[in-house]
Amino acid sequence: MAINQLAAALVLTVISGSVLADVPTSPAVSPVSSIATRAPAAPKTRAQVIAELQQARASGELNVGDANYPGPSKFVSTKTRAQVLAELEQARASGELNNNDATYPDQTSVVSTKTRAQVIAELKAFEQVHGMATLYRDY
Repeated sequence: MAINQLAAALVLTVISGSVLADVPTSPAVSPVSSIATRAPAAPKTRAQVIAELQQARASGELNVGDANYPGPSKFVSTKTRAQVLAELEQARASGELNNNDATYPDQTSVVSTKTRAQVIAELKAFEQVHGMATLYRDY
């Protein structure tokens, strides 16, 4: 019995999919009347398809893929090499350049205003209030 119901559901699904496959999207045309009266479209020739593709490319209607993605625009410098080198030296002198691995990070000295005993006492008080004595232990 279950197999018959499954087969019937499968047949109905296939039939309903094929009926709705060629329904026009225009709300002014009734789907039932347009199916009965519409003649099948004539297939296009290869030349027609190529012409439509070229027209779509020219009008910008196609998505750009990896193969024909436009590259970066050509860079045109407005400064001479001497000007760029002078700016570089000025940036080095004023400390505006990014740090590299050898100089990063520039750490400033930290001066603590509390003793170690005061910090431990604050930690114990915090753990008693918030109940987090074992939160980060054994990790």
